[in-house]
Amino acid sequence: MSNTTNISRIGWIDTLKGIGILTVVAGHIFPNSIARYLFLFHMPLFFFIGGFLFKPSADWKEYLTKKSFHLLVPYVAFLCLIYVPYEIKEILTGKETIVKGLVRPLLGGRFLIGWVAVFWYVTCFFLVQQVMNFLVNKVSKKIIGLLMLVSLVISYAINRFLPHFPGLPWNADVVLAALPIFYMGYLYKGVQGDPGKYKWVCFVLLAAVMVFTYYYPANTYDMKTGSYGIPFVTLFSAMVVVICLIEIAKTIAKFPVASKPFNEFGAASMIIMYLHQPIQFITLEQFSIVNPVARFFIALAVSMGGYYLFNSFAIGRALFMGSLPDFNKVFRREKLATA
Repeated sequence: MSNTTNISRIGWIDTLKGIGILTVVAGHIFPNSIARYLFLFHMPLFFFIGGFLFKPSADWKEYLTKKSFHLLVPYVAFLCLIYVPYEIKEILTGKETIVKGLVRPLLGGRFLIGWVAVFWYVTCFFLVQQVMNFLVNKVSKKIIGLLMLVSLVISYAINRFLPHFPGLPWNADVVLAALPIFYMGYLYKGVQGDPGKYKWVCFVLLAAVMVFTYYYPANTYDMKTGSYGIPFVTLFSAMVVVICLIEIAKTIAKFPVASKPFNEFGAASMIIMYLHQPIQFITLEQFSIVNPVARFFIALAVSMGGYYLFNSFAIGRALFMGSLPDFNKVFRREKLATA
């Protein structure tokens, strides 16, 4: 769900993002017996991809401005589109107070519920990018590695000793757990290669991870709520799955016919992330479609329709996809027209 920054990588990166967003949608729809396996890796996967695509900038102000536009403008636009009608419904039915309805979008993170519960990722990812950009430009690699370990340990300590910790605005506390994963993705960019005859080791480990998770259900993530599973073990398990998915994506990307649908889902991953929850909830609550497979495909199809719609208009790309050139084009034109 991060922006692709190098066209030469779009083949397997968008394929990987496509696989990833399918697991995100499925994880929110299918029962826990299936979802817990998906939660083990689907959000770590996107932080890892974000790290892989990360390009540090020495000009921190420019980087802040650029990423604010790419991530926070669509975040606010989708809050207006989805959160406002949802909260009006909740307030009118007595399920929510006006004060809470006004405060939730300001706090963001785990304070967002219902149709916009998944929006926590956007602000957390934004903070991770900003922190990592500062570290890469100001701190040596050895110190960064040490800081990543400290960050991880602190996240585990909060999870273990403060189980009722309400969380920080924008899920800033989850940054502690996400930073090391993001950094691993960044490092992977410099060491990636074809594992060749050792590729089978990854998939043997994958099988072991699945068996372990079956017998130890705690071996999963719920990053939004600050639950990081079994310290170090769950992180290792997630990285095993991520590496295997990368190899699968690279293989699929060699076949254009097979990779095309995944690439489309990958390119639309942010829009799918924003739209799939309200769609599947409406499908369940208003149309009584209980079957998770049906809800999965409906949520995916309608979300893709939303992506194609927004992508068809400059103002849609500007506000809902964070396209700065389109934003300048649309609003500069309006400014000139009124001058």
